[in-house]
Amino acid sequence: MRLVPRSGEGRAAAAVAGVIALLVALTIVVDAVLPSPGGPRSSSFATAADGVAAWADLARRSGREVRALRERPADATLPADGTVVVLDPEGLTRGQAQALRRFAERGGRVVAGGVDPGDWLEALAGDLDWDRGGDETARVLVPGPETGAAAELRVAGEGRWDSAGDGVALVAAGDSPIVIAREVGRGRIVLVADPSPLQNRLLGEADNAAFALALAGPGPVTFVESVHGYGTATGLAALPARFQWGLILLGLGGLLLIVARWPRFGPAEPPERPLFPPRRAYVDALAASLARSRDRTSAVESVRSAARERLARRAALPRDADDVAWAAAARAAGLGDDEARALIGDVGDDGIAAGRALARLSREGRGA
Repeated sequence: MRLVPRSGEGRAAAAVAGVIALLVALTIVVDAVLPSPGGPRSSSFATAADGVAAWADLARRSGREVRALRERPADATLPADGTVVVLDPEGLTRGQAQALRRFAERGGRVVAGGVDPGDWLEALAGDLDWDRGGDETARVLVPGPETGAAAELRVAGEGRWDSAGDGVALVAAGDSPIVIAREVGRGRIVLVADPSPLQNRLLGEADNAAFALALAGPGPVTFVESVHGYGTATGLAALPARFQWGLILLGLGGLLLIVARWPRFGPAEPPERPLFPPRRAYVDALAASLARSRDRTSAVESVRSAARERLARRAALPRDADDVAWAAAARAAGLGDDEARALIGDVGDDGIAAGRALARLSREGRGA
């Protein structure tokens, strides 16, 4: 099978397809060996500056059990105890927020919040107003289990609460609280207006790491990832986006190669390579041409002389042997009666039979 197209356009298309496949392979390898930071905001899978992968890794290294919840928050999917973290969620419904509240009422801790929270906030913690902006230095107001040994935090100043309401302000930036704790049932809900001290970019600043460990609790700590697009997908949908794009580009490259290999417009090509006709057919055709020639006698005589010479060498006949000896030698060589007569008769006899005799004797002579 020919792998390289014959036409210049086909070779160019095949080259483009090869370059696409090479670039996709290099991208996947480089991304696997040297992954670039990325991921949704405040996701425990995100290594970007505003992700919380470092917080999850810090909790894991400190001996806490760290989980990722890919299902939507519900009574059946939430853990029995520990801390559940929901920061900067996308598409969190009021029903899911109420399930988180029930988890806290059963004795769990919920850490929730983010920049510009939606309607789910009221279902989770009641009336609370969020404003944009704030100072970049925060202090711990009330030491406790959610703040640990932390005293001063470094923040990005992205948001604040107007007031603590019926909760307790744990951390404040300037005069505005940014972390509030509210007791519900047997548990607590910790509301974070500015999650930046928990994110990768600032976790190593001031007492942010100590605050993050205290906020995670003794464990287990569960990060809700379904609100960041990490669901329970199966099949190709479960692959990372970069691999999905890689498969798409490989498919386009393969399609381009198929187009390059597609037959061009033109006459139909035979399915098999035409072979030369059999040697006997060639001899018959040549004999027929000689039979139609004007100098038929000399042409037939040359063919018969060549056949007689081969037969004489085969049967060790002398040149002056009689017709009976020639006929016996011809039959011994497997020649037919018409072929034997062509070698014995006059020059004017049929030249086609003489040509067949010459072809047979030549073939058998090579086989010997």
